[in-house]
Amino acid sequence: MIKKAASVILTAALILTGCQLNAAPYTAGGLFSAGGAETSRSDLAAEFDGLLTVKYIDVGQADSILITTPKGSHMLIDAGAETGAEAYPVREALSAEGLNYIDVAAATHPHYDHIAEMDYVIENYDIGTFYLPDTENSYTSKTYTAMIEALEEKGVTTVYPEIPSEFELDGVDCQILNPTENQTKDCNEYSLVIKLTYGENTFLFTGDAGSQSEYNMIDRGFDLSADVLKVGHHGSAYSTTREFLDEVKPAYAVISCGKDNSYGHPSELTLSRLEGVETYITMNSGDITITSDGENIEVYTEKGSAEAGETTASQSEKSEAAEKAYIGNVNSKVFHSKSCGSLPKEENREYFSSKEEASAKGYKAHSCVK
Repeated sequence: MIKKAASVILTAALILTGCQLNAAPYTAGGLFSAGGAETSRSDLAAEFDGLLTVKYIDVGQADSILITTPKGSHMLIDAGAETGAEAYPVREALSAEGLNYIDVAAATHPHYDHIAEMDYVIENYDIGTFYLPDTENSYTSKTYTAMIEALEEKGVTTVYPEIPSEFELDGVDCQILNPTENQTKDCNEYSLVIKLTYGENTFLFTGDAGSQSEYNMIDRGFDLSADVLKVGHHGSAYSTTREFLDEVKPAYAVISCGKDNSYGHPSELTLSRLEGVETYITMNSGDITITSDGENIEVYTEKGSAEAGETTASQSEKSEAAEKAYIGNVNSKVFHSKSCGSLPKEENREYFSSKEEASAKGYKAHSCVK
């Protein structure tokens, strides 16, 4: 299983309404924090030579993940965009990598927020093998049709995988574990679920798979354990069941969603289920890059706490607050445990050493407080 490295992002904490996550310091110009030094994306990519890198691209309320093997092969899972988006993060990310060939691409399912840019990718990059679920008789759209036509025009090898399926990419083992046979008309449940194994480290990518897919995979006895979980359906309450998490047992979780999205993602229920899992969210952290040498995992995030409105308290004040056992919301006069999934913004917090101290100040306990 995982041998956790000292993650470079643990130098800062970022806390927003309804979620808690860690993020590395961010500086103007899109620099990442890497071991305390300012590092550009191109320089950072050079540092990743010989490592498996998984980049969760910040595409707003959408999904796209670029995987690079230690030997330099590439796998793209989804290429989505927000409806009406004016920017093209997937194009920018691929261009920044200097790619001209993608060994494996996968469209987890045919919704716009997962394939909006896929026709562009197919037209502008050579692709070895393209995986997608067979949803032709249950779902179609202009975007889906454009993707299929692009695949046919380029003559890309297209695979509708049987479940389970396996393939290898430069020493990285890949399994496809969904969709299983008992599906509804809900296109999300047709999502390809892909598990990557490199050495002792494992990653699970779930598209928009919901509870039915999760239960089906459990019932079929698949090994779902993973160090890193890409949380299903942008953190929806209808994915990431407790039973599923009991099988996965992730050390890290990544949620891809957009700020102020109309769906309320990520759900507070999902965040509460992820209590104890080190969780990162693209709407707060920007691009999230996770590396593995086969034993150790490290996390790099693009944006940092200053952009999220963290208070300018001194480090000693922060350390003192971190030792407090409970966190109160000065607006609602409700106090929470530190691990609660419904914590208030930093500027709306008051810290307490005990439940008695919070009650004495007129605060009532949240349901998370035992």
